[in-house]
Amino acid sequence: MSRPRHNESTVAQLAAHVGGRVIGDGNRRIVRCNGLVSAGPEDISFLANAKYARHLATTGAGCVVLGKDTDPAQIERGNRPPLTVIQTDDPYYGFRQIVVLLHGFRPHPAVGVSPLAAIAPSAKLGADVQVHPFVSIGKDVLIGARCILYPHVTVMDGCRIGDDCILYPAVTVYDQCVLGARVVLHAGTVVGGDGYGFATHQGVHHKIPQIGNVVVEDDVEIGANTVLERAAMESTIIGRGTKLGNSVVIGHNCRIGEHNLLVSQVGIAGSTTTGRHVVMAGQAGVAGHLNIGEMVRVAAQSGVIADVPAGRDIGGSPSLEMRQARKVYLQFVQLPELARRVQQLENALKKLQAQGEDGPAGADGNPAAGHGTGPGKSGQIPGGAGT
Repeated sequence: MSRPRHNESTVAQLAAHVGGRVIGDGNRRIVRCNGLVSAGPEDISFLANAKYARHLATTGAGCVVLGKDTDPAQIERGNRPPLTVIQTDDPYYGFRQIVVLLHGFRPHPAVGVSPLAAIAPSAKLGADVQVHPFVSIGKDVLIGARCILYPHVTVMDGCRIGDDCILYPAVTVYDQCVLGARVVLHAGTVVGGDGYGFATHQGVHHKIPQIGNVVVEDDVEIGANTVLERAAMESTIIGRGTKLGNSVVIGHNCRIGEHNLLVSQVGIAGSTTTGRHVVMAGQAGVAGHLNIGEMVRVAAQSGVIADVPAGRDIGGSPSLEMRQARKVYLQFVQLPELARRVQQLENALKKLQAQGEDGPAGADGNPAAGHGTGPGKSGQIPGGAGT
């Protein structure tokens, strides 16, 4: 179900907005964004993944945003009318700009500061902060201008929150943690819970106080039910512009680089560092005390157990360079057939061995003459012409 529209535009206006080129009817009216399959004549859609190119032949969209490497004239539409197209260098980003223009972001009601919120007298709130009912704000907390705290958010003592942050329901920010500007924390996220630190002595696990904090830099967005563990000492750091999916776990003392993309259910153990623009797909797991270089891409469900140099694509568990991982996987899927062939060879070998030990005598009456199964110690074939 689409959000209510905020604006409507012509195709030509949208093309101008994204710096694209119109092919087709630039005067066509567009009122909403939709997917290729569901789109109707007043909808605009996009294609950024060739996997879905087949839908261009049947879509009912009034306009489609395409990359410049896609030629609309080559799209076979049958009896359907030709597509109206906006061509851009980056269709995904162009479509994003159009979604913002037509639909905007989620609206946030202006509620002021609810009398049902519990706010310590020493806490300081910036201008136009919205505090919903049942929010708890601890001592000496500083919250910047225009922040929004939804119901049941807890911000513990000594925290610092920058301007224009959004904390959705049931977010918890533990004591002394720091959020930069324009940070978004989705529902259930925990920032600054204790790291997993225990000293085992004589079979008993003794908790190590986690005396550090978490620092989330500017323009970070964190998905629902994600956990950022506070450092044992110093700070766990989430770099500027990084985006974390739902149910991600970042261990204590990690330093996540700028503009990383960590998809849902990624888990990174303590004291691991990532460079800039690292991408980790869903359910990737990373061992502790590793260095992951810049621009590394980690495939889904990979298990990373060693340092990764910059620029590598890796996959598998344990992870390998992607080309090698594909070769290993191809062998893996052939294991049942390989096992069957090995069993056949073993059976054939047993038959040959049985014939060599118990088979019929040779023509000269010498049992050895019937062996003929391989060289003897001297290299001569038993029972052969040289005996």
